[in-house]
Amino acid sequence: MNDSIAVSKTMKSDFEKNALFVAFSFPPIASAGVHRALRFVRFLPDHDWHTTILTAAPNAQSKLDLGLESLVPEGLEVNRVALVRPEEVIKDRMKSLMGRSRLSPHSDQAVEQQSGASGFQTNSEGASPSPSRRRSRFQLQRTRSQITELLFAIPDTRVGWKKNAVDCGLEIVRQSQPSVVYATGPPFSTLLVGQEIAKKSNLPLVLDFRDPWTRVPWGPRNKSWLANRWVAKLEEKCVRDAAAVILNTAELEQDFVTHYAHLPRDRFVSIPNGFDPEARLRVESYMDEAKSLPQDNKPFRLLHPGSLYRNRDPRQIIDAIAKVKQRGVHVVLEQVGFCDPGFDLENYAKAKGVGDRVEIHPAVPHEQMLRRMAEVDGFILLQPGTALQVPGKLFEMILFKKPILAICVPGAVSRIVNEFGIGTIAEDGSVDSIADAVCKMVGPIQLQPRWNDVASEFDGEHLTARLAKVFAKVTRNADARE
Repeated sequence: MNDSIAVSKTMKSDFEKNALFVAFSFPPIASAGVHRALRFVRFLPDHDWHTTILTAAPNAQSKLDLGLESLVPEGLEVNRVALVRPEEVIKDRMKSLMGRSRLSPHSDQAVEQQSGASGFQTNSEGASPSPSRRRSRFQLQRTRSQITELLFAIPDTRVGWKKNAVDCGLEIVRQSQPSVVYATGPPFSTLLVGQEIAKKSNLPLVLDFRDPWTRVPWGPRNKSWLANRWVAKLEEKCVRDAAAVILNTAELEQDFVTHYAHLPRDRFVSIPNGFDPEARLRVESYMDEAKSLPQDNKPFRLLHPGSLYRNRDPRQIIDAIAKVKQRGVHVVLEQVGFCDPGFDLENYAKAKGVGDRVEIHPAVPHEQMLRRMAEVDGFILLQPGTALQVPGKLFEMILFKKPILAICVPGAVSRIVNEFGIGTIAEDGSVDSIADAVCKMVGPIQLQPRWNDVASEFDGEHLTARLAKVFAKVTRNADARE
């Protein structure tokens, strides 16, 4: 007999179907992906599926939102496994050992202690090392980083969770006898956990990709060609073993269908992100409150609700605000959320002559953000560099029925905005395109938005029904093979 676990075939009624959900993040941990998994487990019982959760235990680095716990279904079994980081354990032990011995004058630590503020070792006259020495030092650091990744972070830095999570998952299988294993990533080590549990338990596996893994539009995730080749093989292994692969946009689904053309086409299906149905009532309440605010002589306010970092560069928007000011159009840009200090937005806006038309605010609690979204005139959605993904904020914006300025490349975001007529598209990196789009939003209404249709398309209950159909299909196929 092999090492797989024999799952009892005692008959269950249609109302006792159970799915093992493997999701690294789950309330009270707050992350971008937690809402999708939480939404599914909340509404699956309406489709005769119950869930058991396997997730990571919060640690000192975890962002927590205790309010999310109020949305967790009562009685839901949640199993939490601590994340172990082997590299940190080894580093701590090495530091302890090094601390007990004298440093060699040629050791790396001795070199670092002799370095100046720039981080480079100086000679006896205090001069910086030569360019060749700096290149050698950089190459050494890069090589160390690549080796560390290969040893401790394939496919990602959460891989230390895998062994204990698999052990816990196999015990859940013994006790709960699920009919299917569902795993969602990123982090993509979660997919490896689900794959191993399903294989050892002889259960159908459903993988849910919330992001691309190995074919990322903005470049490889990993630090070396060897690491990228390795994770590509891991992805292929997971996809090959899966009974179904879910992608969260039609564009990402097509990417997988094309790349894995040797696999059955019906293995791949798209289920987008969406919104919680009860959020509609809260939004309607906030909209009613906003109507009581003074409306006279107000400039048109555009809100970007969320973080700005890396290639989500808002300075092009400020340039556009300056252009529309020259055209005599009064628009105020509000940024609410983390903003990379490197953008230096306040000073940038002042230098462009629109310091009084750009407001920068820190992140606020979710409900406070919804209230602010109810008070503005339109939204900015910034999604540069990828045609495959849709920011989760788009689905909340839909509920407010206000025009959306999407700054993006042609792809998933532009398709939704254009298909339902809910906003205007501007080309990422083109100040003129953004300025023209802003003027369209402020001018006479030209859109004919299909708000009811788009809300129905991305309703969380409807999306969960599609997941339940996937579960039913893979379990039927598994039973037929037996």
